[in-house]
Amino acid sequence: MKLLRCIVCLQFATSLGFGQPVPGANQPEAVVRSLYRQVIARHPTGIPHGADLNLLAPYLSKALLRKIDAAQACSADWDRSNPDPALKAKMASADDPFSGFWYHVKPGRFKIESNQRQRDGSVIVNVKLSSLRPSERDYPWHVAVAVVQEHGRYAVDNVIYINDSSYDNPADKPPDERLSEYLSAGCNGSEWAGHSLPTQPEAFARSLYQLVVDRKPAGVPSGTDWKIFAPYLSGTLMHRMEVHLACIANWDWQQRHYHRGLAKAPGLYESGLFSGGDEEGEPRAFLIEKTQLEQDGSSRVYVKLTWGEPPERPDNWRVAAVLVHFSRRLALDDVIFLKDENHPKEARLSEILTVGCNGSHWGGYLQR
Repeated sequence: MKLLRCIVCLQFATSLGFGQPVPGANQPEAVVRSLYRQVIARHPTGIPHGADLNLLAPYLSKALLRKIDAAQACSADWDRSNPDPALKAKMASADDPFSGFWYHVKPGRFKIESNQRQRDGSVIVNVKLSSLRPSERDYPWHVAVAVVQEHGRYAVDNVIYINDSSYDNPADKPPDERLSEYLSAGCNGSEWAGHSLPTQPEAFARSLYQLVVDRKPAGVPSGTDWKIFAPYLSGTLMHRMEVHLACIANWDWQQRHYHRGLAKAPGLYESGLFSGGDEEGEPRAFLIEKTQLEQDGSSRVYVKLTWGEPPERPDNWRVAAVLVHFSRRLALDDVIFLKDENHPKEARLSEILTVGCNGSHWGGYLQR
């Protein structure tokens, strides 16, 4: 709690690292503008901490600072039970809590667009963010910053990550995520959620695939999804995801240096890592069919997934979740996408993560 008291003292002082007052603390737009100048300059990642938190804390509400404090305690609890906390830090290094998690793009510019005063006295300030690299095609996205009044000044209480994507069926569009949800994801208060996951393979798989159906994660989880799904993953699978992301980053470097001009980045952006590609990335239901113990001590839990709802004819397919014991808990180590009439051959997530890659180097299109 000493950290929290220190943070709150910083907040009450409303001073920056150099002792200057927060510019425009009596105007919502001015507070947001000043905060995002810091965000653009520093690009804080993961749960705010250290020098980043010291600079950002004066802009934040007491409630948000308490959530950050709990999230830090949860992360420390995870580290105590995690044999490789450095890997966890690498996986979270692209999370930008004040800007969102859209394909790990870091903002280089921002613009205050409008604000709306709410009935409770808070103000929503709408911000447009743009890509860090001026040479790239402009890629704008939006956040909405919730600002509240406390102790005679305005303070940022939350950030809403606006989902600008269009959906054929508007009902399929998920609710906008929030900074407060990111901070609490994967945690039971100040404790890491990995401690309380089921210890029996069938119950573990049921818990995992309920989240898959509810959240429909696309690609390697990031942001809130990363924190929610990470407690389910083995160290081996997390490492494979890390190498895959490094490979795709190398693809991006090759594009910018050799101007290859591919229309679409490789990787798993539109695929369900735990369910399959295309429509299979958005299962509507699941059924645990059986569990099979393997000779190496792992378990395979066979899961039937369903896409489509009446009056559509539902499509069914099956996967096998490979579960192992990792760091004194059960964890997902691989997913087998089973062969059937629509899938001519069996595939594994561990293999899909390496397609086009030589380790962390992209080797799929090496011709110059």
